[in-house]
Amino acid sequence: MRLLKPVEADSIRRPYAGQVFSLGPQGGSMRIHPFAFATLLLTVLSPAHAATHYLTIVNDDAVSALAIEATPHGSEVPSVLDTAGALQGGRAGQATVSFPSGVCVVTLRVTYADRGPLTITDWNVCRQSVIYLGQARRAGLRQLADASP
Repeated sequence: MRLLKPVEADSIRRPYAGQVFSLGPQGGSMRIHPFAFATLLLTVLSPAHAATHYLTIVNDDAVSALAIEATPHGSEVPSVLDTAGALQGGRAGQATVSFPSGVCVVTLRVTYADRGPLTITDWNVCRQSVIYLGQARRAGLRQLADASP
């Protein structure tokens, strides 16, 4: 089975649609279609983590979340996430926030109106694009109950 077959010299100068590369009449030189070359070049040169990551925050808790801060892994400086105000409780309060490329693991700190803050450590926004605040708070309370003697 032969994958590459010799083609006429005309087709080397004017490749037809679908032809990616061809060999010359003697089979010695190879010509790559410009579109295929450009696609290959862009694929090789594009950075692996060039995408912006989005996190959807759902407040499935009973009380409103007043503010949410995010601290990227390895940083000490938190930034307040733009949730367009407080997130109302009962799944009605939802917001989608963006993180720049290269930021995947963050620590989230949620400030509530009627209770102490909730801290969620090492949340990977690249792998988990939705977080439920009520579920996270209940899981934290279970961990505290299991850890107490």
